[in-house]
Amino acid sequence: MNRIRQNRAIMIMLKRLITSLSHTAGLANQRGAMFGMDARIALIVAAILTAAGGVTIMSRLESSKVQAAEAQLEMLRDSLGRYYTQVGINRLPATLDDLFREGNLVDISLRRDPWGNAWEYSQTNATVRIEDTPITMQMAVISSRGKDGVAESGGISSENDYNAWQTRGDDIGIKYVSRDVEMQRLAEYRARAQLIIDKLEAVESASFLEAQNTCAVVEGAPSWCTSIDGKNYTLFNYYPMSDADMTPGTVYYADKVLGKRAYASGNLSEMQQMMIDLGLPAAYAQDPWGRILMFSPNITQRTDPPFSASLCFSGGENCLERN
Repeated sequence: MNRIRQNRAIMIMLKRLITSLSHTAGLANQRGAMFGMDARIALIVAAILTAAGGVTIMSRLESSKVQAAEAQLEMLRDSLGRYYTQVGINRLPATLDDLFREGNLVDISLRRDPWGNAWEYSQTNATVRIEDTPITMQMAVISSRGKDGVAESGGISSENDYNAWQTRGDDIGIKYVSRDVEMQRLAEYRARAQLIIDKLEAVESASFLEAQNTCAVVEGAPSWCTSIDGKNYTLFNYYPMSDADMTPGTVYYADKVLGKRAYASGNLSEMQQMMIDLGLPAAYAQDPWGRILMFSPNITQRTDPPFSASLCFSGGENCLERN
């Protein structure tokens, strides 16, 4: 609409100018002062049209820069997501330069916006509850100062800032939040944990049945077989051992019969080996947030059956103490 109005105004101005110049030319002819008025009119018209065309060209140039900035912001946001899931795991980069240092971005032209200014970048985090699970959610905003080179939108330092943030003036910006990533991680975490629990229960059941079959022989039963009211072998703890159980006097089937040592709970390589022994991928020793598995085969600290195992993932603290 603005361009149509602009063109109409130019045509009206041209019409008036031509009429005025034609009238002046007529007077000049009457006085015998011929100086090629038609040529002068053509030059002025050409000058006006050239100026109008220049405005249109500049307008298109600015529009293309805006579109380029929007496309670049999408690429920067995608790179933030890759950094968060592959490098930072639980954190966003301190600066956008980290995206280039870590190889998430290789196009150095993205270091600045189409007007040659550095991008504005700020981040924050907040602990939220997703399906009753506390999760640390990461948030960031990236913006261009636009044509005027003035940062008018500001940054963020809290969740409220993030929710209220919007571009101002001729700034162009975009938001990033890790919520979708955390939802996927939470689903993966629950699925992995359930698989580990299922495997532990399967190993416990298999060990119990093996002990029962071994002690069921009429003659030559091992000395560790316990005979109470016929046959009773539940005095053993059939879960895999770990050093998290410091209860004195607890007897493990794996230790007495299978000759297996205790796993070091919270030790990455030990927990990876435990996963392999359970028939699971070694990667399950860490959850999607990079925390390491801790396992106790006797969280209740009992010296006799029934025994209850427990597992959790730790970022450094002894998470078993919370159970």
